[in-house]
Amino acid sequence: MFLLVFILLIFAGWFYFSDYKNKQIQYIAEQEKSPLAVVLEQTSQLDADSDADGLKDWEELLWKTDPNKADTDGDGTNDNEEISLNRNPLKAGPNDKISEKEDLVAQEKAVSDSKQNTLTAAYARKFLTEYMTLKQQKGELTDEDKQNLVKSFMDNMEPLSVNDEYSISNIKISADTSKESVKKYSDELKKIFINKEDVFLNNTAVFEQLLKKLKNKDSDYSPEVVVLGSSANLYNIFANRVMAISNIPPSLAKKHIEMANGINGTAMAIRNMAKAPDDPVVAMMGSALYDKQIERLYKSINDVQSIFNDYEIYVF
Repeated sequence: MFLLVFILLIFAGWFYFSDYKNKQIQYIAEQEKSPLAVVLEQTSQLDADSDADGLKDWEELLWKTDPNKADTDGDGTNDNEEISLNRNPLKAGPNDKISEKEDLVAQEKAVSDSKQNTLTAAYARKFLTEYMTLKQQKGELTDEDKQNLVKSFMDNMEPLSVNDEYSISNIKISADTSKESVKKYSDELKKIFINKEDVFLNNTAVFEQLLKKLKNKDSDYSPEVVVLGSSANLYNIFANRVMAISNIPPSLAKKHIEMANGINGTAMAIRNMAKAPDDPVVAMMGSALYDKQIERLYKSINDVQSIFNDYEIYVF
């Protein structure tokens, strides 16, 4: 299941994630390498056909045929030709005509049983059914057919969203609008953010390493999962510290809430990234959400500092 969907992500990543990133404005993490780049650097895998039967290796995974054996069922007709002729490449002929009820449903059930109720399993079932149906209808699929299928599939994937936890009602706003009040607030923020004991890691790099291990079938991925979990906890701690500040100047109240929600949203995104071993689709969506929330956080920090500038106060 994981290999099936991971190869789907390799094939689809260019359409979905590169388009997303091209539309982003620059932000604090702009120098970080996209996690998907680890996979996309080896796009030659998309064209690999180890047994030269005309069926790409990633397609062999979908059909459960042997990527190293041109004629999996040994009936004298190679796998790709059998599929094009609406025959079952896993069942020796001559009576191997594909039955929609017998074969497509069986293939979908195999996917359904393999990973239970993860989002990855749900999308895999949908993609598998759409792909195999199109393959039956058209026989040999062109590159354009495959691109259109994947693009349509990825465009219909619902992105992860964040429900903001904090609102204005959760903070105490000061009636004091003096410079001293703003200075006191800035000192509280400085204690939180300028703290040498808190080490923020490059979560994108950690996630990239996790994807690389999973792609290489390395079972020792727990260090990256633990690091991402710890990083998410640290962001939650920061959100709590920010929300613990009292007597917030009225001009900074909304920006204060936006900053806290940005920190909290980042924590949620990181936790989803850590799910890569069990639910890679959620993890990839988490990575996209992480970029969005980091951008949101960076903007809120800049907005706060822009008000501090009016008072010649410098924190960030």
